Amino acid sequence: MIEPYYEHNGIIIYNCDCREILPNLPKADLCVTDPPYNAGKDYGAYKDNLSDVDYEKTMREIVGLSMSVADNQFWVAPRYKLHLWFSLLPGSHLIVIRRGAAGPYRGGWSDQFEIALAIGKPCRAEKDLWENIRLKGEGYFFKEESYDHPGYTPIKIMSNAVHLLSVDSIIDPFCGTGTSLVVAKQAGRRAVGVELSEKWCEVAAIRLSQEVLPL
Repeated sequence: MIEPYYEHNGIIIYNCDCREILPNLPKADLCVTDPPYNAGKDYGAYKDNLSDVDYEKTMREIVGLSMSVADNQFWVAPRYKLHLWFSLLPGSHLIVIRRGAAGPYRGGWSDQFEIALAIGKPCRAEKDLWENIRLKGEGYFFKEESYDHPGYTPIKIMSNAVHLLSVDSIIDPFCGTGTSLVVAKQAGRRAVGVELSEKWCEVAAIRLSQEVLPL
């Protein structure tokens, strides 16, 4: 069994490939994560420039393992790979996250939103258009500390997912700087995060060790 990198008050971080640990984890309410997009970002330990075939194969394996340990799922997915992610998460519900400021141009179109895919019934009535969430890349308007992580996910997105789709426990197979774990701790959930890079594990552990968590 892989030893935890961090463990305290029901929050655990494993520094490894999530495929190594997911089969050994107990069931949780929710898998909530923001996976790599295969966009060539520098995550350190993870290679983010796989062939399309290898990327799909890798994500399909990880999604399958994640669905075996949690009935509810929430994946912040790349909007330009929507068709692929719908096939990876069949029956999922599309959530549109509106940008507060214009995003980058792609082939003449200006990105105005990001997406997430959810499986499971939320605990309350909830709109599938999320607004008033500032995203990394919105310059001056984005006020959160991103810890220089290339794929940092805003706290509000993780908070919405954790509160809507879990009551007791979550798993994050790509926990990065630990935002989902910080949210889980604040919400009184147990949580397991898995991260391949020791650098980001350290950042997550430091965030979790703070008496007053910055939300």
